[in-house]
Amino acid sequence: MARQLIRVELVFVTEDDGEQVGERIRESVAMIVGREALEEFRVRALPLDTKRKDHLRPVD
Repeated sequence: MARQLIRVELVFVTEDDGEQVGERIRESVAMIVGREALEEFRVRALPLDTKRKDHLRPVD
């Protein structure tokens, strides 16, 4: 079979530390495909509970 580049995207909500969860997922993927085969892995955590009052500006 020819080599392929595979991209998998996950989005989920958690109260756990995003960096720790991301590290566990990265380790799991590395075990599945092999460390040498894991080309790229990124974690981005976006807060859901932060409410900013200054994010809206008045409409003129």
